[in-house]
Amino acid sequence: MKSFFAIAAGLLAASASVFAAPGPSNPGYISKYSLPANHSGDVKEYIITFWRNETIPRPVDEYLDALSLNRNESLVYESECEDPKIFIVKMCDEHAKIFQGMTEVNIVEEKAEVKSFAEQQGAPWGLQRVSSAAGAKGSPQDQDFVYSFDDSALGAGVDIYVIDTGVRTSHAVFTGRASEGFTATGSFVDGDGHGTHVAGTAGGAKFGVAQGANIIEVKVLGDDGSGASSDTIKGMDWVITNHKKRSAQPGFVGSIMSMSWGLQGTAGSVDEIIQGASAAGIHVSVAAGNDGIDACGSTPAHLGGKNSNVVTVGSVNIDNEISTFSNIGQCVDIYAPGEQILSSWATGDAVINFLSGTSMACPHVTGVMATLMTQDVAGLGQNPAALKAKLLQTARQGDVKGNTAGSANLLLSNGVDGNVAKRLTKNYVVPDHSGLNGSPAARAAAAVIAKDITLDKRFQLHSREAKLRF
Repeated sequence: MKSFFAIAAGLLAASASVFAAPGPSNPGYISKYSLPANHSGDVKEYIITFWRNETIPRPVDEYLDALSLNRNESLVYESECEDPKIFIVKMCDEHAKIFQGMTEVNIVEEKAEVKSFAEQQGAPWGLQRVSSAAGAKGSPQDQDFVYSFDDSALGAGVDIYVIDTGVRTSHAVFTGRASEGFTATGSFVDGDGHGTHVAGTAGGAKFGVAQGANIIEVKVLGDDGSGASSDTIKGMDWVITNHKKRSAQPGFVGSIMSMSWGLQGTAGSVDEIIQGASAAGIHVSVAAGNDGIDACGSTPAHLGGKNSNVVTVGSVNIDNEISTFSNIGQCVDIYAPGEQILSSWATGDAVINFLSGTSMACPHVTGVMATLMTQDVAGLGQNPAALKAKLLQTARQGDVKGNTAGSANLLLSNGVDGNVAKRLTKNYVVPDHSGLNGSPAARAAAAVIAKDITLDKRFQLHSREAKLRF
């Protein structure tokens, strides 16, 4: 964008030739100004503002006449308001410089295209899917997709509890926002990688949806990716207690439990504590499961559906087709990207990996829930029913391809359509990471994440084989 700012003291001499003293032959008019013979002639729209609290000495026609501009062809807009007075004029760069030299002019600025959202270039396909009506095309392992959003806070202040195999909190993508919360195993190390991947999709910089949220590790599964229902109960009980403490603090936004795991069958005790968490004002998103069957047959997936505040998430591929592995049915509330998802990995602070599964779809929903919460903290922050309704209302209807087996045909959306003019852009949203306590690799990766980075130079790819996870 070109901007010209008039500095009166330095431009008095330049402007003197523009104005002629009033007299019989020139009663108050601006002298004609001749453009150089080699001027560009490239016409653009310029916005001209005058200094506030000053009377504009001449009507717009006199300015146009001095520059030999035709009113009908050149004047786009003249403000009715006199303070500040604004003209929008079609003219070349040389004309703009003449206006710049006028002492009464404050700003001469080329018109810019503006949209109500920012963009992250170089995003995984899932982020483009949730923020563009046109979706994403091409290879799901490409990294040239665009994430669009209308609120750069991106979930800032929301507590996302990743109840899983643990989280490598030192990983670069978390930029100092991840912390150890609870472990049922005696260790906070994510020896499996699943939880770190889930957390990166929910809230990691570059790869995640809610790139400003707090990531809180709740380790209830072991390094083999499995665990006991009793440990999940202990973890969720800790979350409820911690949520109540946090909710009493100034500036609290809200809490989400993101759970990408399931049981073989149902467990009333686990169901009970999930429902207790919801009653306490904690939002809950869960994976539908990867058996290609009815999601209503297992905990916690069966808690989704019309009569619950829990959100159960099925998986789609890059073509919006229901994944062959995804559970379906009336307990599934919404579908989200779940195939060949690239995110953070637990074997290093700058290592990333591809995985597939409803486990990968669930944190996409978690992230969108967090971003919606920050847009209406009073109405949605601690009201799971209202947030679920908002989430489903925001979803794109009828875009899911395949047999839903009775579930609603809803595809996750953050409410933004990224298919409009591009001008207001951001590469990545990276909150302050000065407090990052990770390894040198993490600090190095975090320092450059905000730039246009490439997969191979800044991050180490663990594998391009997208293994299927719950």
